[in-house]
Amino acid sequence: MRYVRIFADGNGKSAFEDVEVEGTPTVTVEGVPPLLVSGPFTATSMLVVEQPPGGTPEWEPHVAPRRQWLVVLSGRAAVTVSGGERREFGPGSLLSFEDTEGEGHVSTPLTDDLSFAMFPHEPHVTAR
Repeated sequence: MRYVRIFADGNGKSAFEDVEVEGTPTVTVEGVPPLLVSGPFTATSMLVVEQPPGGTPEWEPHVAPRRQWLVVLSGRAAVTVSGGERREFGPGSLLSFEDTEGEGHVSTPLTDDLSFAMFPHEPHVTAR
């Protein structure tokens, strides 16, 4: 399983890290063959967020309001970190936003149908 981590380095610069987590064959429910399971990754709640109809406004640079997982449900968005690297994400992309301090990142909706689910990390749990 792969996800992209957005974090702030020691100088407050946001950056990307590609994280690979090995799955373990696990029976998750009787009658289903073993599936590769990673985790558990503890989260405290879930928010579902949708881009309002009528365009994709410019978003300002910002830090994550808390350490949180984000799963893109529909549409596409780009994230740009401090060094200027920009990556695009679509449905099924899994990200861990951890840059709660520093310069932050810029999120840019690329389509009008952007929606995503946010799962705040439990405060004492490290995503990696």
